[in-house]
Amino acid sequence: MTDALDDLLQNMPGEGSSEEQIEAFMAKVMAIPGGAELIRDFSEKMTTGGSLDTMIKEEEEELEGLTLTSPARFIFRIELPGTRPLVWRRLSLPADCAYFHLHCALQDAFGWEDSHQHRFEVWEDGCRELTFSVGGDEEAGNDYCEIENRIVDLFRENVSEFRYLYDFDDNWQHRIVIEDFVPSGTHGTSNELSPHLHDGEGHGPPEGCGGILGFLNFLKGNHPLCENYESEILREFQEGKPDFSKVTFRDPAAVARRLS
Repeated sequence: MTDALDDLLQNMPGEGSSEEQIEAFMAKVMAIPGGAELIRDFSEKMTTGGSLDTMIKEEEEELEGLTLTSPARFIFRIELPGTRPLVWRRLSLPADCAYFHLHCALQDAFGWEDSHQHRFEVWEDGCRELTFSVGGDEEAGNDYCEIENRIVDLFRENVSEFRYLYDFDDNWQHRIVIEDFVPSGTHGTSNELSPHLHDGEGHGPPEGCGGILGFLNFLKGNHPLCENYESEILREFQEGKPDFSKVTFRDPAAVARRLS
């Protein structure tokens, strides 16, 4: 019955489905052996206090924790070591931001598609000491949930530099430095409780280009991906002058909901 319930949750009509789609789905479930019992079991779990109701409330509480309120701001400089010329961005975020807030802002600022795995890494004396990822798995080592943990906690421990790894195959290592901790509205920061892109240089690499070496070949016009771009777009990559006015920052809570 558990497997059947899992299938039901995965295939049930989503928000915005028509009445016809819902009725067709219900008819399909009722037609299979045990379908009526499955619906009753599902309904019990969804009622107030049921297991699914409790799970949904816990997830919503976690997402509410992504709401930012701090009047102070972190200013981050984020670099892609090995790129020539160096690709970098300067971002600011409210100081109560979680690692997940920085993940979303970094993805948007560099033009990544957020389609691969990622994690934050804290290194000391050449050893990786801590990681922060979407799920977090403390039992597997020092890996913590990036949604629940705030950057300011390590900053208080005098950690002002860490790494962000995106796409474990292409191995995009980002160097992150906390350049400043300032009141909102000063040093070019915004009073808005949202990411602010101050400046930067270099066009973010295209997805799937094969890491640093592949990106350097792409800029030289010597990469299979070049065939997918018009000459004018390729020149924009090569000139390294992206239009930062086109950068749109996503709502981290909306991103997290898609992951759940």
